[in-house]
Amino acid sequence: MQDHELQDNKTQELLSGLKSFALPGGEEAGRRVLRVRLTEQGEMRSAPGARWIPFTAEEVIDVRRSGFVWEARLRAAKFVPMLVTDAYENGHGRLVVKVAGALPLVNAHGPEFDRGELQRYLSGVIWCPPILVGHPTLEWQAVGAQTLRVRDTEDPAGATVDIDLGDGGCPLGCRADRPRMVGKRTIQTPWTGRAMDFREIDGLRVPKHIEAAWLLTEGEFIYFRADVTAIKAEC
Repeated sequence: MQDHELQDNKTQELLSGLKSFALPGGEEAGRRVLRVRLTEQGEMRSAPGARWIPFTAEEVIDVRRSGFVWEARLRAAKFVPMLVTDAYENGHGRLVVKVAGALPLVNAHGPEFDRGELQRYLSGVIWCPPILVGHPTLEWQAVGAQTLRVRDTEDPAGATVDIDLGDGGCPLGCRADRPRMVGKRTIQTPWTGRAMDFREIDGLRVPKHIEAAWLLTEGEFIYFRADVTAIKAEC
């Protein structure tokens, strides 16, 4: 058997295991879903050693095309909430941070954000399993004994995310090199997202707890951790 045939077989084996784990209600149920709506409660911080800032958020993830909008309210100050929008829509990414009623403190966009936010969407396969069967332009490739690489073939920038699988197809987490904001510039930095405490809701198996970290030269910097407090599949 040729090497490419072996790789194709391995890809299908890993992808089948991931689908079986993440869609216990069956693939047909997943194909009916148009988007998944999540509510989250957690905390985030801007730098190693910085204080954790609590937030509540709602995220809407498209299933049949690459797109999401994450909107959060941060309690950074006692009386004035900070509003954050992180999104990938129509092929473009953006990050907007503002104080309620004021002009944006951050309004970041451009090619680096396009790629980075698409990578965030691709990692969302873990908490939005219908993407596995509903998204027509995703391409999967086995790149290790228990690792799948995913990309959107309609993305000209070639953004990819690697998803590491455990026993029974359980997604343990994801990895990528993503642009990280440092001041007013971005630096390509290894990034990882982790998923824990899976539960079954409406035929989907999704994690209750998620966290994300940058892998800096001085060590891992966990900057985001949250619990998914509600999830709804919209058909």
